Amino acid sequence: MEFYSNTMNLNFAGDVGYLTFKEFEKYKFIKHAFSTKLGGVSKNEFSTMNLSFTRGDNEEDVVKNYEIFSSALNFDINKIFRTSQVHGTNIKMITENDISENSCLKTNVFEKTDGLITNLQGIVLQTFHADCPAIFMFDKVKKVVGVAHAGWRGTVAKVSENLLSAFLENYNSDKNDIICGLGPGIGKCCYEVSEDILPYFENLNLENYFSYSQKNDEKAFVDLLEVNRQVLINAGLNKNNIFKSDVCTMCNKDLLFSHRATYGKRGNNSAFIKLL
Repeated sequence: MEFYSNTMNLNFAGDVGYLTFKEFEKYKFIKHAFSTKLGGVSKNEFSTMNLSFTRGDNEEDVVKNYEIFSSALNFDINKIFRTSQVHGTNIKMITENDISENSCLKTNVFEKTDGLITNLQGIVLQTFHADCPAIFMFDKVKKVVGVAHAGWRGTVAKVSENLLSAFLENYNSDKNDIICGLGPGIGKCCYEVSEDILPYFENLNLENYFSYSQKNDEKAFVDLLEVNRQVLINAGLNKNNIFKSDVCTMCNKDLLFSHRATYGKRGNNSAFIKLL
C-alpha cells in the first residue's frame, strides 16, 4: 500500500499499522497513535482493525482487536479510557478516582463525552473517528495529555477550545507550552456540505476555510481542520504549536475507515494518547 504524508508517519508493529505526527517524535514522554484498518481480525466492512463496539461488529472480534493493538503499542488494555461520543463539547478529566481494581476495557467508558484529559502516567485516552477529525493535545512542561473528537457540530461548538480550556483550568497550563495535532480527518478536498450548513461556520468569523464547488455553486467544501486551527489560535494557542494532518480519511479509504466513502458501512479508527 502506497502512503505519503508531509505531516504523519505510517508505522508498523507487526501487522498493526498506525499513524503518528512527525512533529511529536521529539517528545519522549508521550505515546500517541491513530489506528488504521490494518492488523485486526474483523471481517466484511469492519475489516480488519475495527475498535468500536457500536458499529455492529462481532464483539469477540473487537475485543481481540483491542488485545492485538494494545500488545503492539504496549498499552495496558485495562487502562484504556474511551468516550461515548455525541458530537458535543464535554471533556472528561481522568483522575485517580476513575481507577479501581475493577477497571477494564468494558467499564472504562464515559457517556456523552467527546474528549478526555489526564496527567496520570500509563492511562490511555481514546476517541473514535471515521472522517471527524481527532484533536491531540499535550502540555510539554506540566506533562498533561488530552484528545477529542471534532465532527462539524463539535467543531462549530468549539470542542477544541474546550479541550484547551481543560488544560488551563484543571492543570494551570501555559498556552505557550501546549502542542496540538489536528487530524486525521476528512479533508477540504472531500468534505462537501450543503448551503444550509455554512451559517454555523460563518458565525465563527473565520477566514479561508471553505471554497465553493466548481461543479455546483450550491455546495461548499469545508476544511474542518482549518476551522479548528483558527478556533484554537483565536483562543490564544500559539499557531506555531499547531500541526495539521494532511491525511484525508476519504482519500485514504483503503487505509482508514471513512463514513462518507462507505455510506456508513464501516468500523471506526481511534485516536490514542498516553503519558509515559
